[in-house]
Amino acid sequence: MGRIMGTLPRKVGMLCWMAWSTTCPSLGFSVSSSLFQAAQTECKTRLERLPAHCLPYQELLEESYLKEKHWVYAVLMAVMESLPILHQRCAIHEILRSVLGKTYLGASSKLLDNLNDEIHTLDQALSSLQNYLDALTCGQYQVMEDSRVSRAESSACEMASWIYHTVDCDSAAFNWYVEDCKKLVKGQIASLDHKRTTWPSLAEYVSVITEKSIGDVWIDIDLCQAEELDRDVYLLKKSNEYIFKSSLLYDDVQDLIEDIETSSVNSVLLLGLERNIISEEDIKTLEPSQMQNLLYEANIVEDIIHLADAFFLKGIYAFLDIETEAVDKKGLLYSFQLVRLFNFRKLLREHRDRKTLKNVMASFSDMQSLRDTIPEEIGALVW
Repeated sequence: MGRIMGTLPRKVGMLCWMAWSTTCPSLGFSVSSSLFQAAQTECKTRLERLPAHCLPYQELLEESYLKEKHWVYAVLMAVMESLPILHQRCAIHEILRSVLGKTYLGASSKLLDNLNDEIHTLDQALSSLQNYLDALTCGQYQVMEDSRVSRAESSACEMASWIYHTVDCDSAAFNWYVEDCKKLVKGQIASLDHKRTTWPSLAEYVSVITEKSIGDVWIDIDLCQAEELDRDVYLLKKSNEYIFKSSLLYDDVQDLIEDIETSSVNSVLLLGLERNIISEEDIKTLEPSQMQNLLYEANIVEDIIHLADAFFLKGIYAFLDIETEAVDKKGLLYSFQLVRLFNFRKLLREHRDRKTLKNVMASFSDMQSLRDTIPEEIGALVW
């Protein structure tokens, strides 16, 4: 019963998302819901058939290395973004291939993140990221099966190899895909460097570490089905990049307690350090809830939400410059707005106050109103 009640709100929310978007040309309910169901079924089947050298799917769940909702949410977002981009140029089975590739990206990166943040030593994490990069860009990786954790790493790399086999290596965008995979791993490595050197500045986080967002590779999976790379394709890629970087920052706010517990790099902590609200010693010694309260009271959390909003708006502005009619602009804009709404789900559960609700509803406000709330010093990091 508990599992049913835990998944019911998620299913209702997903159905509402799809139903709300039915006025968009590419997002008819029958099309989006059937594509979602097909992708979910195919993904779960494949996860349940991981090779013997991998940690089985059910054991990944039991160890909390991965949660089912991680890849189910990825399916939904992939469907709602791939359909507006590809509906005029691809058959439904080709769109399904992109959706699956993006889902495997979301699941594999989340799994490896969890291992690197919570279990691996720094050297093990760096090694796992190189192995992951090989899987993403070559479809091959070094099999690790000497422990349950290393088998879980192999599970992440196996999923990453599936992505390689979904993209067209002869496509115009494949070079983008390879280079963006390298940037993704470079950003992940940069996010771990503070464990052996010093904490980065917020400016360094914005310029380098946000590259660990999966957004560039995510959109490349779609763009590998494009015949040519023109101005509109470039703008589409840039808008998606900024939207995903905003998601990374919203996630920093939602995951603050967990990141304090694991001493993971987090933009909220970096801004708190820069403004001398907390010290590196505080991160090691204070109770996570106590530190969270300090950061909220000093408006540090609010300013990181503003920073995320600045990236979100930069993505929307780039998107609005797209001229092609091959993309369902209304559908993709709805999806971007709902991604922002999705990013506030955990905050809304924890802080059922007027300010949080106002932040949630800003997803559907006019862009100028949202921009007017962003402090100049925060916006300067993005504009």
